[in-house]
Amino acid sequence: MTKLTNTIIASALLSTAMWAMPAFAADPGSANAGNGESMRDAMSGDYKPGRAKPIVTPKLTEDEASRAAPLADEAIAVKSYGIVGRSADGKDIKIDANEALRDLIIKELNAPADGQKSDATPGPQNTADPDLPEGEAGRQVFGPDDREQVKNTKTYPFSAIGYLEAKSPKTGSFGSCSATLIGPRTVLTGAHCLYSHEDGGWLDEYLFVPGLNGSTTDDAPFGAFAYESAYILQGYIDNYQGYYGSVIPWDLGIVTLKQDVGTNLGWLGYANYDDLGDFTANIVGYPGDKPMGTMWKASCEVHAENIGTEYFQYDCDTFPGSSGSSVYAYDSGAKQRVITGVNVAESPDANTAVRLNAANVQWINSLYK
Repeated sequence: MTKLTNTIIASALLSTAMWAMPAFAADPGSANAGNGESMRDAMSGDYKPGRAKPIVTPKLTEDEASRAAPLADEAIAVKSYGIVGRSADGKDIKIDANEALRDLIIKELNAPADGQKSDATPGPQNTADPDLPEGEAGRQVFGPDDREQVKNTKTYPFSAIGYLEAKSPKTGSFGSCSATLIGPRTVLTGAHCLYSHEDGGWLDEYLFVPGLNGSTTDDAPFGAFAYESAYILQGYIDNYQGYYGSVIPWDLGIVTLKQDVGTNLGWLGYANYDDLGDFTANIVGYPGDKPMGTMWKASCEVHAENIGTEYFQYDCDTFPGSSGSSVYAYDSGAKQRVITGVNVAESPDANTAVRLNAANVQWINSLYK
């Protein structure tokens, strides 16, 4: 597999230094394997296999990153971390960044350039996931395609990972991404899976199908779950300059489900690590070049020189449909799977995840249910 170059596309937007968060504190942020009880959706969504096409993965170029203006203005930076949402009944939601997040952003804007901290939280330990064994079978593809199909999607952690559909009000067509439960009703994905600059606004009719394992409704072992509300960062809208590189640091989305799905199926943890160095990344989702509705995993090494404050890059193979997949590490010390980023973009040399840095974790915490 081709390895990344030793340089990461320079981050040209808000430079958020790392903030110490207890990696596995009580909710939000800690993982949960669920109670293992079988379930079906009580508020079933109208899932029709095969109607969705994978949402096109945004392209990130070095030129785009270099053209994006840094956010140095405190007011604009704080506003970018506001919450913009849409409820299932069509109501718009807008919430300013809370005081804790506002203070954090201002503090980090004024932090020393090197961003180093003597009390930095160390990264995850021994990060290979024991439940993702080596095997035959990662697209954008670098070298041989080494992705491997997940055959038993009913077991944790795969039960907490799902297929996400959304409908374009403009065209009436459906698109698909991947997403992950991070709480009883909270699903993490990419903002571009929920909001389209090309379509001029929100997508709609979001539907989460956990553990989907094929092309028929019978292959949805837990059913399909309707959403209550969807949220993205204000900066994903306000800071758009006509090209994707201007908004990649804000390409995060949250879907709140109507039903408490995670209690049965479980959810993954998430955290900011101050000292996120080399680690093994795991990406599990629904790439569109594989048979419809099948779940695939890829693992690869993420190197410290390719980790920035806002995003990091790797050569895990992906394909449209993989957008929104969590990038997680297995922390053997804590015995938990911890999401460190969300897979959102590709470039000629690497695939890219938005990093769950201090500000992003704080933003997610404010929406956790």
